Amino acid sequence: MLEKDIENLIAKYPDEFFPSSGFKLIGQQIRLGKCFADIIFEDKFNRKVIVEVKRGILSRDASGQVTEYYGLLKNEQPDGFVELVLCANIIPAERKKFLETIGIECKELGINSINIIAEKYNYQFIDAKQKNKTIEPELIALIPEAERVWIFQANPNRYDVLNALSDDAIGPNMHWTVNQHINEIAKGHLALIWLSGAEGGIYALTEITSNPQLLNVTNDEDKYWVDTSYNNKERLRVKMRVLKNIVNKPIYRNELKATIGLENISIFRQSQGTNFPLTNEEWRIIKDKYFNHKT
Repeated sequence: MLEKDIENLIAKYPDEFFPSSGFKLIGQQIRLGKCFADIIFEDKFNRKVIVEVKRGILSRDASGQVTEYYGLLKNEQPDGFVELVLCANIIPAERKKFLETIGIECKELGINSINIIAEKYNYQFIDAKQKNKTIEPELIALIPEAERVWIFQANPNRYDVLNALSDDAIGPNMHWTVNQHINEIAKGHLALIWLSGAEGGIYALTEITSNPQLLNVTNDEDKYWVDTSYNNKERLRVKMRVLKNIVNKPIYRNELKATIGLENISIFRQSQGTNFPLTNEEWRIIKDKYFNHKT
């Protein structure tokens, strides 16, 4: 799903996201000065509500953007009441606390909840209509069992993997940090990209295309580091190629835990870290149940 998809769903079905608010749509991409507000509603108290939508992790600069919209709208309608709402897939707790302290409502919209609403109204995501740039789903069945399969974890407080996996400028070729199992991870192995936190689960299947070595990420990847201590830093990493991107339909932690044979995979036993091994049997179950049939 694209940022535009989330915007469209909120605009069309506001009661699903803001129950009892009585939102009536004024418009999407409303010009305010030289800027464009994602959505403007009018609520049941006749107040204008500016809703700014961000895919992935809510960035630090989002508050400055929405407050600028506030000022521009107040200039146009000085006697009107204006409320501000920021929506994102993931909103760090400390950021939410600060924003709500200064009067900006924060709405965290998990991918699962968005999918449920999209399915309810038969909404088709924009990127689902476009040609899949990764390996076609039927070819997944032809991928042989790798010598080793790993889980590579992304912490949303450090790296915005949702946007990185959706960025055409990055495409299927990515880099990933190696902090554990340095002497075991190797070219030709497979890795499952895992997002930690409330939306925890598998978001992509990749093939590791280099041994661990000191590498920089590309500029396109670098911008998604929330933890700026990693920006433009050479670190021990591998190169990898995305074989199957399932960011729109991830395999969630709870679903995996409920699958016989996957209850005790390594990331469930100890979730701290970046790189986790899977057994051959665990990978066989995941591949057969999820990737051979998942579209």
